[in-house]
Amino acid sequence: MSSEHDSERDVPVTGDELVDTFPGYRAEDDVTVLERPGREASTVPNERVLRTELAGPLEHDLYSHQAEALEALARDENVCVATSTSSGKTRIYALQIARNYLEARARNEDATAYVLYPTKALSRDQERELNDLFDDLGLEITVRVYDGDTERGRNRKRIREEADVIISNFAGVNTYLHDHDRWARFLSACDLVVIDESHTYTGVHGMHVAWIVRRLKRVLGYYDADPQFVLTSATIGNPAEHSSALIDESVTVVDDDGSPTGPRDLVLWNPPPRGRENTDDERDEWGESGEAQKEDAPAIVERVPATVEAPRMLSHLTYHDAQTLLFTPSRKLAELSVKRASKHRHDNRRYYTNPDRGSAIEPYHAGHSRKKRHGTEHQLKTGVLDGVASTNALELGINIGEMDATVQLGYPGQRQSFWQQIGRAGRGTKRALSVLVAEHRTLDQYVVNNPDYLLESDVEDAVVDVDNDAVFAQHLRCAADELAVDESDVGTLADRERLERAIEMWRRAGQLRGRLETGVSYVGPPRPQQTISLYATTGEEYEVDLADGVDERHDPGMEPLARERVLRDFHEGAVRLHQGQQYEVTAVDHDAPRPSVTVRPTDVDYYTRTRTDVTVLDAVSEESREIGDFTLHFGRGRVLVYHGSYDKVAVHGGKRKEQGISTENPPLEMETQLCWLEVPQRIETALIEKYRDFEVPELEDGLAGTAHLGYAGGLHAAEHATIGVAPLELMVDKRDLGGLATLTIDSHLDQEADADADAGSQFGTAGSPGGDGAPRNIAAAEATVREIANGLERTPASGWFIYDGIEGGLGFARAIYENYEAVAERARELIADCDCGNVDGCPACVMDDQCGNDNQPLHRDAAVDVLDQLLGNEGEAALEAYLPDEEHGGDRRPPLFYA
Repeated sequence: MSSEHDSERDVPVTGDELVDTFPGYRAEDDVTVLERPGREASTVPNERVLRTELAGPLEHDLYSHQAEALEALARDENVCVATSTSSGKTRIYALQIARNYLEARARNEDATAYVLYPTKALSRDQERELNDLFDDLGLEITVRVYDGDTERGRNRKRIREEADVIISNFAGVNTYLHDHDRWARFLSACDLVVIDESHTYTGVHGMHVAWIVRRLKRVLGYYDADPQFVLTSATIGNPAEHSSALIDESVTVVDDDGSPTGPRDLVLWNPPPRGRENTDDERDEWGESGEAQKEDAPAIVERVPATVEAPRMLSHLTYHDAQTLLFTPSRKLAELSVKRASKHRHDNRRYYTNPDRGSAIEPYHAGHSRKKRHGTEHQLKTGVLDGVASTNALELGINIGEMDATVQLGYPGQRQSFWQQIGRAGRGTKRALSVLVAEHRTLDQYVVNNPDYLLESDVEDAVVDVDNDAVFAQHLRCAADELAVDESDVGTLADRERLERAIEMWRRAGQLRGRLETGVSYVGPPRPQQTISLYATTGEEYEVDLADGVDERHDPGMEPLARERVLRDFHEGAVRLHQGQQYEVTAVDHDAPRPSVTVRPTDVDYYTRTRTDVTVLDAVSEESREIGDFTLHFGRGRVLVYHGSYDKVAVHGGKRKEQGISTENPPLEMETQLCWLEVPQRIETALIEKYRDFEVPELEDGLAGTAHLGYAGGLHAAEHATIGVAPLELMVDKRDLGGLATLTIDSHLDQEADADADAGSQFGTAGSPGGDGAPRNIAAAEATVREIANGLERTPASGWFIYDGIEGGLGFARAIYENYEAVAERARELIADCDCGNVDGCPACVMDDQCGNDNQPLHRDAAVDVLDQLLGNEGEAALEAYLPDEEHGGDRRPPLFYA
């Protein structure tokens, strides 16, 4: 091993050197440099594990985890390999394919393998790597990619009939299962299925993949194939549970990493504070900061956005000869970061005296053409490019060589993803540099202020829930189309009751025919597989078309859009940035057999920001429990999301040019899982009085000075904080959660409290825009809530809802219900410990860039009071002095609710 001094010379810039050389002043507390030691390789002689004809040609001995996995496969076990980035996981299944090939050849039989990657880019990359390895081993194993880009006709037929290894993805498998008879040769010989980067299959995407695997196994069984599974994963907290949920079989986990790594400098970088009035450059360009500055707002201290600071870091590191990969959370930011990196270099020419040095920086994301992506990958690998600003597309194992440094624009949300991304830097056993540039928001600020959180050994669990009936129902139709569903599917595809309920629903809809005893067949519209959207619980997607008369060279080439994204971001009049070009949405067709969005290129000085309102209706409590005097519920309900209007916001400066323009959008309606907390009447009454002088002058609807506003702001702030900290305590994704704080919980409940759901309703697609009975707009929804509130016989409870933002639910609201005290404790600490000093908080404590009410009203102190009462930190006596002789604000509180 080299000395520490020698290893520091291996990377162009160390963590300490970065702090010393980066232009500008920063406080000592803004930066933390952590040193992570390297690790020597642990190897096993090839001959101990492999037959001679495979062991001999290999240049290096196997790492210990590779040997362990191959030994488990030799015992006919399924394997999940959960080790670090670039630890040689591909070599494991490649060698198993080679073993199977040699054994089958000795029997004069075929052996095929289905290798499934999450992205097309990864497929092409791995095709080359596998073919090179088999050539080195002297084996005539044919590896081919078969996906949507594969030339149709004879070429596809040749691959199905001749290839030993077919590389594809789950979107493809979902489609190809319809024509499984064409694949009979390949499927009947299949003895290995590989699921690469399996940790990426979580949430809704994971649900779909789990059902596609179950459908694939049905068809493989039809051809008498019973393959083993190899899953490769980043380090996650529950690899056995997650893998078993995906493939519905037991799995042996190999997670003791034997690969070598070099030392790493890990820099946690909190951008410096600055006055908000200094917004003269890139601060609000394209609204990436999450909030527009209010006119005449007082100057407050905030931090430079990571959207500005991280591109500066990219520019600085490449100038110092460190080939750098910047991870951004969106395609738009990948494009903008390249421009901002160049601007930083130009604006600091006194420091960067050679502006062309290390300036070859390009964006990379899935919106680019395959040719452009491959060109960028090749230029990175060969050193032509000094840096790349990428989405998480390069988080996966695409072969781009080994970078000197990574920069993360904001904490990616999970430790698993954090370590996966920074693992892309590190040249062999040489020192690497990784920089996390924090956003001024809940998770980021928690991480940079608690560095030990990143270094804890526990990593988040990957969540796959196959209990979502809306997703199950879609795949049941596909399964019945592929092979008749019968008694043999009871207990494997689903239990009898669930199967029969779903079959009955589709039978009534005229899409299934028959019974389990004799076989259930699909009789609906052709190819139900095409209605599956792997990223939504309902299958509808919108094609993106170019407006008539526009030159085809301006075609944005966008992937189909999920309905939720169309309603939020691609309404008529929206201006979107794609690959550096602005596009205006000129038309949206919701009702056509092929829903579509029509766009044309434009060049305007504004972007659009959609306003979102949310309410909950018809919630039904399925179970409840007491937390002190509070009551906590879990159940199901209807969530209505209204993307009803939008603003035009100036590109430079962030001021609103036009406000409240109607989108004419229908509401998005979904039946989902929720939990909600009811605040005791006595605590509510005291807090209304304690904070009755709180006002928000700019609040609409004449509610600026209502006596209940301070308390409502406390509920709203507590709801934001509870959702914000959930990923720290539980294995959930904040983006899949929503919330609603309300003064009248009872007006959001099912007034008939009928918990006996109709058999079909659990399998419905309530996510369709404008479902029957949904109020057309938020004003109508507010009127509905107000009418219910006025008709209540008892004083309603107040509190807040947390819901799964996915049709049918994901199980996240259930997890929060079961761990509410721990989540609430984190939320209380977050709010109370924030040093922003603002009554309405800041993005690091209670402000949320997804808030449908523009983060109004919020009241930190009232939120702390509520949470202290919930957790028992303060007794009722603490509020005794605020209990009034009679209720203020009228006999009946206003039915306020804030998303």
